[in-house]
Amino acid sequence: MKAVKAIYDGHDVKLMEPVPLKGKADVLVVFPDISEKMSPRDARRLLRGSGKGEGLVKKLLHSRAEDMTLGGK
Repeated sequence: MKAVKAIYDGHDVKLMEPVPLKGKADVLVVFPDISEKMSPRDARRLLRGSGKGEGLVKKLLHSRAEDMTLGGK
């Protein structure tokens, strides 16, 4: 599994980085619930096992650190 950032414009999901794929691929789109924050423990529980062998947790932590550096919350 590969995690990439994307933008949803109300109709289409547009990737913010290229993903080298041949042909079509099934994807999983996850929208954060802005009405209530999820605890880190619950987020880890939901993601557990979905990215085996891909370093998903390390990538997510790196992405979160980048967001915080850029002023995200």
